[in-house]
Amino acid sequence: MIKKLQFLFIAFLFTSLGFAKDIYVATNGNDSNNGSITNPYKTFSKAISVMSAGDVCIIRAGVYKDEFNITKNGTASNYLTFKAADGEHVEIKATSKINNWQLHNGNIYKTNINMSIASRFRAVYHNQEFMDLARWPNNTDNNRWTVDCTPVTDGNGTYFNADNIPNIDWSGGMVYYLGAHSGASWTRGITSSSTTRIDFTEVDINKWPFSIHNPTTWRDYPNNKRGQMYLFNKLEALDYAREWYYDANTNTLYLQTADGSIPADDTVEYATRKIAIELSGDYIKLERLHIFGGSITINNNADNNQILNCTITHGSEGHDDLTNTSAQVGEAAIEVLGDNTLIKGCTINHSSVSGIVISGWAADNCTVEGNTISNIDYVGIHASPIRTSGDNMKVLKNTIFNAGRDGMYVAGSNCEIAYNDVSASQKINSDSGVFYTVGNNNLKNNEIHHNWFHDATAPDYSHSAGDPAKAAGIYLDNDSKGYTVHHNVVWNVSWSGYQVNWNNTNLDFYHNTIWNTQTAMDSWVNGYPQSNNKIYNNYASNGTWHTGNGASEFDIQNSPIFATSPFENADNQNFMPAAGSDLIDQAPIISGFTKPYKGVNPDIGAYERGGTRWTAGINAIEDTGEDALWSIFDSQFTITSYSETCPNENNGKIIISADISKNYNVTFNGQTTAFTKEITLENIEPDNYNLCISLQGETDEQCFMVRIEKSSSISIESSLKSNGTYHIEISNGTPPYSISVNNELVLETSSTSIDIQVNQGDLVKISSEPNCEGLAIKSIDYYNNTIASPNPTHGEFNLIIPVSNGEVPVEIYNVQSQLIQSKTCTITNGQIPLSIKNQPSGVYFVKIISNKPTVLKVIKN
Repeated sequence: MIKKLQFLFIAFLFTSLGFAKDIYVATNGNDSNNGSITNPYKTFSKAISVMSAGDVCIIRAGVYKDEFNITKNGTASNYLTFKAADGEHVEIKATSKINNWQLHNGNIYKTNINMSIASRFRAVYHNQEFMDLARWPNNTDNNRWTVDCTPVTDGNGTYFNADNIPNIDWSGGMVYYLGAHSGASWTRGITSSSTTRIDFTEVDINKWPFSIHNPTTWRDYPNNKRGQMYLFNKLEALDYAREWYYDANTNTLYLQTADGSIPADDTVEYATRKIAIELSGDYIKLERLHIFGGSITINNNADNNQILNCTITHGSEGHDDLTNTSAQVGEAAIEVLGDNTLIKGCTINHSSVSGIVISGWAADNCTVEGNTISNIDYVGIHASPIRTSGDNMKVLKNTIFNAGRDGMYVAGSNCEIAYNDVSASQKINSDSGVFYTVGNNNLKNNEIHHNWFHDATAPDYSHSAGDPAKAAGIYLDNDSKGYTVHHNVVWNVSWSGYQVNWNNTNLDFYHNTIWNTQTAMDSWVNGYPQSNNKIYNNYASNGTWHTGNGASEFDIQNSPIFATSPFENADNQNFMPAAGSDLIDQAPIISGFTKPYKGVNPDIGAYERGGTRWTAGINAIEDTGEDALWSIFDSQFTITSYSETCPNENNGKIIISADISKNYNVTFNGQTTAFTKEITLENIEPDNYNLCISLQGETDEQCFMVRIEKSSSISIESSLKSNGTYHIEISNGTPPYSISVNNELVLETSSTSIDIQVNQGDLVKISSEPNCEGLAIKSIDYYNNTIASPNPTHGEFNLIIPVSNGEVPVEIYNVQSQLIQSKTCTITNGQIPLSIKNQPSGVYFVKIISNKPTVLKVIKN
């Protein structure tokens, strides 16, 4: 009996483990098949109908246009998975091709089709490029980021006045309006028209958003005093390349192509449905799918789903709702109404509204990580590449660029926003931020850290000449409360680094870096209190910090503002404090805030010299506080040699000083010695020596030639300037002094501060009157000032050298210290072109061979 029970248990276990199966779908399949790899199904609906928790639907290469609605559930340990076959391209389209074109008139062609999708979501693509719904003024530059509007000269909530309106009947068409206070747009149906006036369905200008976005609001903005508009969706307006119009009464589609020719077969597509893939169940996983012309929608109560490594192009196209009374819409390329959703590794490109929307009334505890999102919010409304209002959100390591308004919007509580690279926002709207949110009476307990927010400028029409274009870096708008903002870098934005409005409380700005903004911080207080706010250990290059009412509501400590760059290379977005920077060790420890640091105190700003060179975006390197990527070539050494004081003393010495404390080994004269910050090597006979420094446990090393002169007690400090001036400060020695360059006497003086002109490779000698004091010798090496640009690079880059012309040997090593290139390069106008295009992505080291070899680190993306 026991044996029988064991057998039954084993059989049950085998049946449970073996239940999960692979099911195949292919464009040449048949729903009468068995779904195997050799006999695949044709439709998703058939595959779904036979699937159970743990099953995997493997989709073979091809284009699929049928409905894709997943209504079944997986489980926490056995997801329902839908993925592209390994190495195959699977495209899910919410569009269909249309042919049978015939000439209408001029360059306009027509065909018959039933565009049954709701009118505001109609879209037409030619050669997969988005076409404009027939409009005036025309999109003459074929750039969706220029609104191509005409100024409104007067009006209210029922009409606009404007000049030179085309003399056609615009009734039945639509008007798009962007207010002079260009925070949002809206669209309405046209009821009547003339050449100077457009009447439309009324909006209530006593209620927001229309209250400030209407023609009665006047601004002194260039060519935009009362807002601007364009008119669209009339056949008579179809007069320009890349325009279309659909007549729903006759089911006729009209199109003018880019070159005016008849569309070739299968080159025109139109939207057949808004949603490409719909998830109505739990524990569903989508992998490596390419979606075109439609969105992915996760319905309410469809929880614990994952969208991984998918591509969504033109995920949500169309115009605003004609009855919209808000400044935002709910549509997006990915729309989430389910808890615990994971969106990771996806690419989203082109959406008229948002990229990803997670609605807080339905979805919490979601993660958006490692996605690339671009070209979002062409409508110019309150839409964003990532727009979430749920609680407990994690928005991590995304790369975002090109947005009509905000670069990112997070409005829930207990959220983490970290390691995102966000840029090029505010292309249509202004008065917003690269990061933007708005608050309420709740303390949000949100953390914004280790992000790059940069390169954003609002359009010229959005502000008065001479005033800043209102694109902020981090914008905590009305009533934002309870944010910890730390270790972010904001640069190249046209307004404030931080913008805080109204009743902001419990805001902590710690260890951020703000570079090249109009001002460090600004606020529209509007009479509200702002209490319990801190600005500690920040750096900014311009403007002032906001202090609040009575200059006391923001506690500002150890946050300098000065224009001189304290960074290694700000022009190449390297915001690590340079050796000797005024930021190093100048930040007191903040009570209750953990920050790893090197040295006696933390550094001011977002980076710690000697700490992690953290990065943001899809390939982000997290800040562990340790220098995981630090190599010996990142350290800078000051090596000072002292010759023997008098003949036959053999008491020369070498002092080595590192700019950052590490565990180093120095190998000198056959002996290896450990040190951390500084070491003195003593009792050295006069001679020429090779000195090499490495990090303990690593093989890479920096090597230097060092000379100990006989009976040379004279000591100097010197610096080299790019104009060929060599500055000498004599700290020890008896005047008068003799200075020679390449063994030719150029100066005799009693001054201890001396400037002479030098060239690359020159050898400078300074001697004092008593022969016993010997010589101070310095070799001029401009190559130490070499930089690589661009860096990081896609393969091609230049060495920028403060030497106009000449030749120099150059070697390139990979991260395994393998030599991959070695050649003598010609310097032309201070540059040497190099290429690692054929090498894999990673870290490389470029070594310039000279008296003191120079090594630069180059990263290839």
